[in-house]
Amino acid sequence: MTLSRRALLLSGLPALLVGPGLAARGRQGLEQFGLGGPPCAVDPILTPAVPPSASYRPGAPERSSLVDPGTTGIPLAFSGTVTGLTCGRIAGARVDVWHADARGTYDMESWRHRGHQRTDEQGQFRFRTVMPGAQPGRAPHVAIRVIVPDRADFATELFFPGDPRNAADPHHQATLELRVLSERAGQTASFDLYLDL
Repeated sequence: MTLSRRALLLSGLPALLVGPGLAARGRQGLEQFGLGGPPCAVDPILTPAVPPSASYRPGAPERSSLVDPGTTGIPLAFSGTVTGLTCGRIAGARVDVWHADARGTYDMESWRHRGHQRTDEQGQFRFRTVMPGAQPGRAPHVAIRVIVPDRADFATELFFPGDPRNAADPHHQATLELRVLSERAGQTASFDLYLDL
């Protein structure tokens, strides 16, 4: 008897051909923080790393707002997700964010413009801050470091599209530009990180 394609799919034969261990091997080691949810992009591109920044300071407070009393500047709200190439959103990853002030100076004494949070159950993070200034020879950017339990830390920098200083910045790549969603009363932007996990 010849089975139709529909009957063959419903019969469960493809699962027998694939074998029970193949799908599990693809997720091995990520079970504790890999999630389902919306699928990845059709061809996700790994987020490029940049050399660790000397401006990084461990121990930044857990907070989503980096706007302290007396902070001035153009508001910036940005969000994103942390996803492994297995197409799993990663919950519980530590996302550290820091940037220069409007004059291009990093605060190395306190936690101004610095903070971290954990990704939620959908692998999402959100920060509210102000637009950073630029250091000499650099374009304005937001530094970001992702720490996933039992994995290597990942560091990169996110840039603002259309800034003329991007062309001369040694770390700038088009794939590291934030997606600007709105420019009303400041900027609202997003960036999705794809890690080799």
